Amino acid sequence: MRVRTHFVRVAAALALAGGLAIGPPPAGADREGQGPATPAPPDTLAVQTPETLEFTPDSEETPPPRHGRRGERRYATEEEWLSTPFGERLLTEPDAWHVPHGHRGRLDMTIDYNRVDPLRLGMAGQVQDPSTMSPRLGGRVEYAMGRERLLYGIQLEQPLLPHGRLGFGVSMSRRTDHSELQQMDDIENSLMLLFARRDYRDYFEREGFGAYLAWRVPDFSVVSVHVRNDTYRSLALRGGTGSLFERDHALRDNPLIDEGDVHAVLLRLERQARHTRRTKAGLYHWIEVERAGRGLGGDFEYTRALADLRSVLRLSPTATLVLRAVAGSAAAGELPEQKRFMVGGVDGLRAHAFAEYRGDQMLLGQAEYMAGLWRPHARGFEPGMHVIAFVDAGRAWDNPRHGWDPRRQHLQFDGGFGLGNGDDLRVYVARNLQRPRSKAVLSVRLQRPF
Repeated sequence: MRVRTHFVRVAAALALAGGLAIGPPPAGADREGQGPATPAPPDTLAVQTPETLEFTPDSEETPPPRHGRRGERRYATEEEWLSTPFGERLLTEPDAWHVPHGHRGRLDMTIDYNRVDPLRLGMAGQVQDPSTMSPRLGGRVEYAMGRERLLYGIQLEQPLLPHGRLGFGVSMSRRTDHSELQQMDDIENSLMLLFARRDYRDYFEREGFGAYLAWRVPDFSVVSVHVRNDTYRSLALRGGTGSLFERDHALRDNPLIDEGDVHAVLLRLERQARHTRRTKAGLYHWIEVERAGRGLGGDFEYTRALADLRSVLRLSPTATLVLRAVAGSAAAGELPEQKRFMVGGVDGLRAHAFAEYRGDQMLLGQAEYMAGLWRPHARGFEPGMHVIAFVDAGRAWDNPRHGWDPRRQHLQFDGGFGLGNGDDLRVYVARNLQRPRSKAVLSVRLQRPF
């Protein structure tokens, strides 16, 4: 078996995380059991690498690589799928499940280093063949070393129509979770904590089970209805969580949540997009309406809506425009702390502090324009240096009357420039556009931020 580990990206992440000066850390106490800390100055250095190691058998039938000009290696089947990083991700959608040479399963290793577990190790696997009516099975088992806690997740889906167009599924899980709006992945966040002593997520434990019915409508969306019972628990900052550099800086505390049971029904629409190096484009979304309580039981009663729409547009062989629009609203009831919306930091408003704005309503818009500095190849994009210009706009706020009223809010605007190597290594410099004398904020990513 051969292991694909993306050594180049990992090496770049380690070098950048360990070698760049990134300003003061988030404020907070490095002690267990304290409440939320004051938002920190916007110091954002971020690196991102794939979260899993993929184990793939060698085969003599593997198609040979195609070579572009100047020795560039290209593969005939090279493509990826664009998707919003929401949900438990225990099962890959049938349209995105590409099984090489008839193999129906995959096994990955998972790793995460954060300020509450602090080290979490495990395995994740899937078995499925969307071309048949066989059940689709996904699972994950992990162990949080510091908490001495076994974590798990399992999802089973039975197709009811060919090619998985209609399916019924059940799931059960216990996991260290965080807000879906905090989208830095495990590996990127782990490197930040290990090398730069920054953790850009807030955590809680979620344990529960549920069932769903999913209808996969071609060229539109996956429409699904879910019924879930989940128990939420607060997690404390683990004292003594180590880092290799900046050890004298205190870690930001992990805030308390509203503990209790959430019994909810959810309507969800999710669309992924085929993203190839040739087309470099796609439109995809995640839309969810959640209703808790109101005859379902549980400790909370609310109605919450969240929509995340994204598009990648190829303007020319050397220019790409990436757009994102996010809107959230509490239509009824009072949201528990773990369900409130937040804006600010590496996930939006990149010149502001982490989660600087919080509330039961939110609006966020982001745009990035990327243009190649070198002449493009005849096939696809030039993998060389690119210049980037970007704008972030939005905020979160509270409205006791549950009215979504962005026109009455003082929206924040950030913008700046960057350099990048395609969709890989990127360096951004952001400033608050409403404060001309504001300090520039440096951030580094290994993939597009959205």
